[in-house]
Amino acid sequence: MELEKNHEEGRPNVAFLMVQVGGRAAQEFARLLEPLQFTPPDAGILRQLGLSPGISQQELANRLGMHASRLVAILDTLQERGLLFRKTDAEDRRVYRLELTEAGHDALHAIGLAARAHDEVMCAGLDDAERTQLGNLLERIADRHGPMPGVHPGYKTLGEGGGNRREAEASGTK
Repeated sequence: MELEKNHEEGRPNVAFLMVQVGGRAAQEFARLLEPLQFTPPDAGILRQLGLSPGISQQELANRLGMHASRLVAILDTLQERGLLFRKTDAEDRRVYRLELTEAGHDALHAIGLAARAHDEVMCAGLDDAERTQLGNLLERIADRHGPMPGVHPGYKTLGEGGGNRREAEASGTK
């Protein structure tokens, strides 16, 4: 077994540790977003809208690697909360462009504060040099394995296999 072999060689199974830390990091980020009434997918979508004002729904779905129909439900909820608005594209009236509202920018700022707190919690045992070194090493691993920079790979499966929070709330099975 690979885990035992690495343990016998005196070095940790790095991939397993990344899974453990990644899972814990995801839980912690979700916990920090709860008081803001956001999920990590909401935060990621607002971040993308902040980085790309006027992006189309289809472009955003492509960037996130998710089905446009799944994205629409999330966007509808964010729009109902007054965080974004859709405007029809001047050249193609079938295309909707997405913009953050002032409340959306405020929410994005609050999410940014939560993200900084998240970084502090997750890296509390490291000094600045170690944080930089770890960040550089993780970037190298990420570059090699091809995830879209700045986009969580979970968007590809959002809504599959058991649904998401909104689907559970809508069906009353939360």
